Amino acid sequence: MRIRPRKRRRGFPSALGRATSTSFWAPEIRETWLMHFFGDLEDILERDRPLAPLTTWRIGGPAEMFFSPRTPEETALLLRSLSERGLAFRVLGGGANVLLDDRPHGVPYIHPGRLTALRREGDLWHVGAGIPFPRLVADASREGWGGLEVLAGIPGQMGGICRMNAGGRHGEIRDVVERVCMALPSGELRWFDAEEVGFAYRRTDLPPGVITEVVLRLRWSPDPAALTQRMGEILKAKSASQPLRTPSGGCVFANPEALSAGRLVEELGLKGRRRGGARISPQHGNFIVNEGGASFEDVLGLIEEVEKQALQRRGIRLRREVSIWRAEPIRSDEDGV
Repeated sequence: MRIRPRKRRRGFPSALGRATSTSFWAPEIRETWLMHFFGDLEDILERDRPLAPLTTWRIGGPAEMFFSPRTPEETALLLRSLSERGLAFRVLGGGANVLLDDRPHGVPYIHPGRLTALRREGDLWHVGAGIPFPRLVADASREGWGGLEVLAGIPGQMGGICRMNAGGRHGEIRDVVERVCMALPSGELRWFDAEEVGFAYRRTDLPPGVITEVVLRLRWSPDPAALTQRMGEILKAKSASQPLRTPSGGCVFANPEALSAGRLVEELGLKGRRRGGARISPQHGNFIVNEGGASFEDVLGLIEEVEKQALQRRGIRLRREVSIWRAEPIRSDEDGV
């Protein structure tokens, strides 16, 4: 596919301003606007795509513009095209660790779920950003390649796992990342070595853009059964302590110093607290679950209540591990998993 850059014409407002949402326009006017800007991207553009099924919370309104690029090169061309038109964007991968507004989202969404190329060169695994991470963990362990089994049970796609340096008590993804390829708004595909990524606790210093590929260095094991057994043990322990069978966004807060966030919520007496269809899990205080029909405001209300009580009663200012994506406006540093 060839993406031809177009100059912005007068009479069409920038999507960084009020036109970040076109939902208030008549359908025929909105369709004309979309075709004017995105007619050359028609084969990877879906209109009014429901986002809730793409998130682990099962919450979120539709995306008026939803792009699914098929290759890293196509992703880079798409970002350049959006940049030349003055459009901000969001990246939604596996939908973990993000809470989406119930209203229509006017900002373009980019979904890397079709970037699923996978190849191995010795102990280096070249993993497409759209590959589901739980499947990768299971496949690598069964084939006798170690390093990922300790990350069993973490949801999301490879790109988002890397972007947020996902991990747990047994390790983090940075332990096995060799380098990362990103599509940038300039249209460039750029590689970052592991030391350039800026891995830190549940974040990285990567620039705005879309991760297209992650190279992992795994270790060969002559005993695949031991890897799968370890993976199973971790999954069993997580199932016993976390609400893995109920829709949630994962851990809501980063652990403060000297105390886990889940324990703090329990000490505040907030486990089991309800708001609408959302509930702070009785099983683990750092999870908010969707027990059926929960709204964006239901979940956000519980998050803010925990934050308020932690600060007022314990003097602890909690840091969120989940991103909150309102329908509009957006910040330039937003990115998703």
